[in-house]
Amino acid sequence: REAEIWAPLNHKNVVPFLGMAHGIGGPILVSPLYELGHIGMFLAKRPEVVNRAGILLGVAAGLEYLHAHKIVHGDLKLQNVLVDESGTPFICDFGISKIINQHGFTTVGVGTLPYMAPELLIPFDLGILKQQPSTTTATDVYSFGILALEILTSEPPKRGSVRFFMSAKDIGPDLSPKRVDYGHSVITDEIWSVLEPCWAFEPQSRPAISEVRVQLMLTFA
Repeated sequence: REAEIWAPLNHKNVVPFLGMAHGIGGPILVSPLYELGHIGMFLAKRPEVVNRAGILLGVAAGLEYLHAHKIVHGDLKLQNVLVDESGTPFICDFGISKIINQHGFTTVGVGTLPYMAPELLIPFDLGILKQQPSTTTATDVYSFGILALEILTSEPPKRGSVRFFMSAKDIGPDLSPKRVDYGHSVITDEIWSVLEPCWAFEPQSRPAISEVRVQLMLTFA
């Protein structure tokens, strides 16, 4: 399934799929080698020359492309965005991605805890929910908002106590990042006003990534 989703993709901010090889442990999906690693590694190695705005806009463009092709990434995070020598970001790892309106994940899972939207934080196996929480374009936008803070500040996400909850009523807006925690950072009020809707508590209140990208372009101009 991962290869089926990944192989047709063609965008300057999505890691290209080169093919499949057979290893001892099973099939291996082949992509170009990015020696600088993921964004976090790149920021640590070259903090003074990094175009953070350009990286963020590139990630937004890649995610917009996926959503336009009805693909939910499902696990957008620092480690799943690789960077080349020019500082161009490439979204990678489609292991839990899915095509909208098709059931099932490529592998078991719904994301990485610090980046997960509130609606994903109730374990299905407790018997509380009628169906498994599902990643959506709205959960991707939530993850993007958290990732954006991390890219711009080089600091881990500052949220409330992110954990799995026993019921929906235990989850509240206190999970969202707070402006006071970023008051002395490089994030201006204008940037904050663009990113804040990304981690709205209600999924339907979050903007489309296309809207976020345009607003960021205007803010960074």
